[in-house]
Amino acid sequence: MKTVKNYMSSPVFQVEANTSIQEVCKLMMERGVGSVIITENGVPKGIFTDRDAVKAFSFGLSPNDEVRLASTLGNLITVDEDTDPFTAIDIMTKNKIRHLPVRDKRGNIVGMFAITDISKVMHDMTS
Repeated sequence: MKTVKNYMSSPVFQVEANTSIQEVCKLMMERGVGSVIITENGVPKGIFTDRDAVKAFSFGLSPNDEVRLASTLGNLITVDEDTDPFTAIDIMTKNKIRHLPVRDKRGNIVGMFAITDISKVMHDMTS
């Protein structure tokens, strides 16, 4: 049976919380990703998504403001890499999130299971 490891995007990009919003958005565009993990002293603390960028500017934040002001810090929801994809989808639905960081057995974030990956799961079901 396939797990989220089979569907996730990797590597996951991480930036320190004091990085500017503009710098993070530039990184996301260059890498073609919709989210990055926000760290404090290298420790994952939260996530910043493309939607967070839109919210930041609509609330009047500046591109030079630190990404910590626009990201979701604290309760970082993750799953293990051997998690069933449908369990991951359930977690995403219940928490109203579109990006779910994936951890390996050592606890390191190694991938991102995103809303776009759900279509791959559904495709495999019908194949």
